[in-house]
This record gives sequence, structure tokens and C-alpha cells, in this order.
Amino acid sequence: MKLIKRYKNRRLYDTELKQSIKLDDIRRYIDQGIEIQVIDHADGRDITVATLVNVLSRSTDDDESLEKNQKVIEEILLKKGAGIMDAMKKLMLAALGAVHMSRERLEELFDEMVKKGEMTSGEKAEAMKKMAEKIETSTGKVKDVVEAKVLAAVEKINIGARIDELNKKIDTLTDRLDKMDKKE
Repeated sequence: MKLIKRYKNRRLYDTELKQSIKLDDIRRYIDQGIEIQVIDHADGRDITVATLVNVLSRSTDDDESLEKNQKVIEEILLKKGAGIMDAMKKLMLAALGAVHMSRERLEELFDEMVKKGEMTSGEKAEAMKKMAEKIETSTGKVKDVVEAKVLAAVEKINIGARIDELNKKIDTLTDRLDKMDKKE
């Protein structure tokens, strides 16, 4: 893994080459399949994802740039995939919490209507049943949409193919080591 440091003046420094580099150099590293890590020199924070986003922001919207950006986007997803999934999970839980709060609020409203005689207890029960069914249906739809989006994102970055590729490289290296051991 290539270590890049970012200094206070926003300059990027390749610690291996011992020279300053630019965002275009980082794009080249990613295109060549070189894994990078960018560290803020001042506080030691990992700012790889933010740097990769900067690389993306410098490109245009044409098809060629989109093709070039694919590897950068894959790197961002691989570095922050768990964080993205965690954020989606929190968003789902927040939505479900809002639905639950709305349900409680509606139940209080129905109770008030029963007290005022505007609704019978039977009508309240029927309304609550219908509301529960709608909430269940809506929750299911949201869950299905989120699952579909996550699966689509995973398919786009094609993690399985990358894992297969890495396994092949490991097998090749293992074979080479075995051959070296036999020569000794």
C-alpha cells in the first residue's frame, strides 16, 4: 500500500517516491491498481476517502471520464462500504422510528375522538387495524427498495470478481513459493 501524506499547505507527498504529487498522480495510482492510503500529516487522520472524492470532483461529465472514474468510485466504496451500509441502516431505523411515533400520535388522536364521541371504540379499532396494515405494507416496500439499491451497488462494484482475482494472485504466489522451497 502506497502511503501519501497531506501537509498543511494541502500538498500531497508520496512517502515512497519522496516527492510531492498531485491528484492526477493519485488517479494514476488507482488506475494502475495501486492501493493508497492518505494521511493528514498534522493529526494522523485517514483522509483517503476525502482525497478520492477530490479526485472525482476534478473530472468532467463525459462518458470517458465516467469510465475513468469507475476505479476511483470502486475504491471509495471498498474503503467506506461498511460506513455507507451503516448510514443506510441508521436511516431505515430513523424512518421506522418516525412511523412508530406517528402511530402513537394517531392512537392518541383516535382516543381523543372516542372521548369526544366523534368515533366509537369499534371504529377506532378498525382504523388502527387499517393503519397497522398500511404501515406494514409501507415498511415492506421501503425494505425492498433499500435491499434492491444495496444489491445494485454491490453488483456495480463487482466485489466477487475482485475477490476471485485476488484469490488467483494468492494461488500464483503460493505456487511460486512452493517452487522456490523445492529448489532449496
